[in-house]
Amino acid sequence: MMQVRLRLAAISFAILLLLPSLDQVVGLSAWFRSTENRRLRRMPLLHFPYVRQFVIRFDQYYKENFGGRNALFYVYSRWKYKILGQSPLPEKVVVGKNGWFYLGNSYNQVVDQHRGLVPLSDSSAALITDHLIGRQQELARQGIKLYVLIAPDSQTIYPEYLPDHLQQSKELSRLDVLKRAMAKTNLPFIDIRDTLLAAKRTHRVYYQTDTHWNEYGTLVGCAALLNRIRQDRPTIPPVYVMNYTIQQRSGMSGDLTHMLTLQDNVNEKVAYAIRPSSKLASRQIAVIPREKAVFPARRFAGSGFDRLLFIGDSFSNSMMRYLPAYFRESYFIRDGKLDAEAVRSERPTILVLEIVERNINQLATF
Repeated sequence: MMQVRLRLAAISFAILLLLPSLDQVVGLSAWFRSTENRRLRRMPLLHFPYVRQFVIRFDQYYKENFGGRNALFYVYSRWKYKILGQSPLPEKVVVGKNGWFYLGNSYNQVVDQHRGLVPLSDSSAALITDHLIGRQQELARQGIKLYVLIAPDSQTIYPEYLPDHLQQSKELSRLDVLKRAMAKTNLPFIDIRDTLLAAKRTHRVYYQTDTHWNEYGTLVGCAALLNRIRQDRPTIPPVYVMNYTIQQRSGMSGDLTHMLTLQDNVNEKVAYAIRPSSKLASRQIAVIPREKAVFPARRFAGSGFDRLLFIGDSFSNSMMRYLPAYFRESYFIRDGKLDAEAVRSERPTILVLEIVERNINQLATF
């Protein structure tokens, strides 16, 4: 009887050892998809005599690609979140209070930024300011007005739902330091933190399970931007809430819960469907692939007078639903650098650079 048990244990152990390889070949757990938002390593090539380097790279590759990994992470993620109430990937996603999720430190040290552990020095702020002023002058010679819009991190607008040990520092934030430097210039630097903090008293302005502002927060951000541009371009009509139909609804799960494979278990409690009135209608007239760029550029036609070139990050996606109506033509680019060719070909009168708060250091290379 003892021998039978030993054989069964040996066979079971051997099956467990073989399962990852078998799964990799047959695809037993193929329906478990990776949603961790990570770039998988490719199978390394063996080049003699560099065998040691191959072994190291293969080890890294196998740890990320072994058979059944996605299924194991699926189980682990639910156990970690549902039983222990913790994030399965704390460096990528922070689990907050009352169903809130936040980006973790693996994204430009956003948590440490919020806690004041990665301050922006006055000299760094001066370098960013000087660079932006140079861009402003360069564009002004072409008859283009530059505006810089900062989209706040969700930690900034909803700090109350962060874990207690991750609360914000009382020192000046990186954005505060940069804003202080920019205040000495005539470059329109649009900080909408106070506007969003005021708006959240009556409406949810960011997603709980996503890194971005929601539809209402997007509309508030667009209104703040347009109102600032109107100071220089009075022909742009004012933004009135009455021109939009706003309906509250339940929402889908966001990108942060997808990273944890919890998208089937956690959904948005508050979301909005917003429709502009017919007089604010715009239409997309072209989608233009960009060489060496993941996202294509998009062109819109509206009813305004100015031509808008908008260079932004993922926060700009939802802004395409509201801004184009206020301009004769709009051209949106997902990028972090000034596209000189687009400036020449589009001949905009207004150029808006939008960047999320955690990435303001990238303004030094715009």
